[in-house]
Amino acid sequence: MDSILSKELTDVMRVFEVPKFMVTKDSNDEPNIVPVMTWTVYDGNTLVYGDFMTYKTRKNLEEGNSKMGLLVLTTDLDSWLIRADFESFHRGDDVYEFIAQTPLFRYNQYTNARSAGVAQAVWSSQKYGISKLGVLSSFLKAKSARKKVPDLKTEEGNMPHNVYQRFSQMAAVKAIGFVGDDGYPVAFPEFGILPSSSNSLVVLRGQERRRALGLSTGTRVAVSLVTLEPAAFQVKGTFHEIDAKTGYIQLDRVYACSLPRPGQRVDIPLASKAA
Repeated sequence: MDSILSKELTDVMRVFEVPKFMVTKDSNDEPNIVPVMTWTVYDGNTLVYGDFMTYKTRKNLEEGNSKMGLLVLTTDLDSWLIRADFESFHRGDDVYEFIAQTPLFRYNQYTNARSAGVAQAVWSSQKYGISKLGVLSSFLKAKSARKKVPDLKTEEGNMPHNVYQRFSQMAAVKAIGFVGDDGYPVAFPEFGILPSSSNSLVVLRGQERRRALGLSTGTRVAVSLVTLEPAAFQVKGTFHEIDAKTGYIQLDRVYACSLPRPGQRVDIPLASKAA
């Protein structure tokens, strides 16, 4: 069988500290993206992860939506995208024991994998790098572009203050996921993404266009945010194109993705904000 994963990508995948973002979809092609650090290479093109805190991701897979994506992003800001076909969850076999013996689970008395999820990689991208200067440039350009986004009042999708503040940080890692034309969920990192209001995000399109991914007006997107604290959130909404370099996401869902409330919806209705 031909190797889908390069040696460099395989080596990076086997480091549990390397951030990995898992993108799935439901039966209506609604994307879902969450950080899942436990993904690693089992053998060849076979990937495996320890599932212990996901809900919507697992539900999507168990309902037969097997096409998925993985964004692998190193601390040096090198990244790869993997398209994969999910196969099944394992418990009480060699695959599960493989995951149970990895450092995250073996030496942690509080965290045990509910099961081991197995997927077959079917495609991987080249390596894309982002420089620290590029992060700063994207952040400043996004700040300037916020005035292009229309200010629309909505009852849903309003970020609480703590989520808004974290999305405003330059150092926060932000990954955008959506479902591609081939049906596979895909994701890419973008540091040029900032709140333009409590319910919208301005998005630079440099990393999207660089990867020839092609978002268009009306595309449903999910954005994962991870900070150094650590704290993780996911927002969902509809992408709108402003021009070739800029777009925005009109939000309608905001979720907490870390303890103590993983998977809980936290967006604030306007009525509650005004009370």
